[in-house]
Amino acid sequence: MVGEEIFKMPKRMKIPPYAKVSAKKGLENRKKSSLTPKESRDLGVYSGIAKADKIIKNKFLDERDLRSISKFYKKNKDKTNKKNEDVFLLWGGRRFGLFLSKIY
Repeated sequence: MVGEEIFKMPKRMKIPPYAKVSAKKGLENRKKSSLTPKESRDLGVYSGIAKADKIIKNKFLDERDLRSISKFYKKNKDKTNKKNEDVFLLWGGRRFGLFLSKIY
């Protein structure tokens, strides 16, 4: 059908500079934090550290990563304590999550 290309979601996306800055800051904050292993698991920090590494080291993220960031944001967007804000930074920041949640 004509015009279907308009509604296709991107298979990969260039990572915005603000997401890289947020991820770097999140890793720095993670080194300073005193989260227990259980708190880390509950807040998604283990996977967040891996996501931060991907955001920092790569120029693009694939659709799978973009969807997981969007899903994480939608699940946790109402949580606003200090520890959660640090976790959001690992995932590229609230701004990046909000942007992706509108696409995916």
